[in-house]
Amino acid sequence: MSLVIAAALPWALSLGVLGLWILLSNHPTGVLSRPGFAISAGISALAGAQLVFLMCIADRVFPRVPLRLARSVETGLGAILVGGTVVLSAVALGGGMA
Repeated sequence: MSLVIAAALPWALSLGVLGLWILLSNHPTGVLSRPGFAISAGISALAGAQLVFLMCIADRVFPRVPLRLARSVETGLGAILVGGTVVLSAVALGGGMA
């Protein structure tokens, strides 16, 4: 097991658990009580976890996966991550979805 895989595995796992916790837990007070903020933060964390896993672990463990397939999935997850971050920024700055 390479050092990159050993470092990326807990990173991806912690991002995934954080995303699920944000999405599935009830947050009565604080910043996460705003629905737009909690949903976009949870989705961004889950997309980030999948992206870290795919780029740091899956690409090394399964090197024979067609490049077009791997890049299209990684691009889609990257777009979800960027979109969630944009919505998160808009909500944090006082935009809609509050």
